[in-house]
Amino acid sequence: MKISLAASLASLLLAGNALAVDTPKANGFRIESEDQFARDYADSVERIDAGVYLVTKGPLAGKTITMGEAGLSYDLAALRARVPASLRERAQIKSRIKRLERTAERFERQHPGVATKASNVGSISCYHYNWSTRQGIWYSGTAYVSATAEYYMSNGGGGLNFYYARAAASANGSLSTPPGVPYGSGALSAYAVAWNHQTNVMNQQFGYGNYPNVSSGYVYSGPAFSHDLEAFSGVEGDGDCTGYVGIADYLR
Repeated sequence: MKISLAASLASLLLAGNALAVDTPKANGFRIESEDQFARDYADSVERIDAGVYLVTKGPLAGKTITMGEAGLSYDLAALRARVPASLRERAQIKSRIKRLERTAERFERQHPGVATKASNVGSISCYHYNWSTRQGIWYSGTAYVSATAEYYMSNGGGGLNFYYARAAASANGSLSTPPGVPYGSGALSAYAVAWNHQTNVMNQQFGYGNYPNVSSGYVYSGPAFSHDLEAFSGVEGDGDCTGYVGIADYLR
């Protein structure tokens, strides 16, 4: 049975396995702001909480997308309630919680006026104060996130073989620096992780900068009579930028 839960989308401090040679081709979501996301995907997503959306239709059904401060809080609560099945998973969850807590602190440190406007600008919002002109400059980034845990092999009868499954994730971000803002003042952090919990095989990749682009590659579990696959990816703001966008998918 396929289960999708809101999960944290954070960097891992653990060392992962080498990336798979193949490249995932999972569809994902382009996110400039929550308003844009809700508008563009209105026919296939349902808002289940502030900053939290569940994909309800199409081949991407079951995935959970979280964004902004509210989505971050939702994911933190889900992670803190999660019961690890192994020591490695316990360490991973602890690492992910710490990363999310640092991101949450960035939201809290914003000036009240800045924080209010940031929530209306985009999921990755940036603010730079130019001391020479004594003016504040707003700009924003775009995130593209994808994660999938799925059956993939034909059963020869028009369906899929339930013994063979795989998971993969990818993420990329785009942040253009406007005039008056020094390059590097703002940045994006992107990460993509795919994990087979039964075999402890994990693929992960991380990127940082104005245009990070990462992909986990696939992890496989077939042939098997049961599956415990997880895929998640995300993009966060750094420097001038504050924001949180992520996606998670499970197959259990």
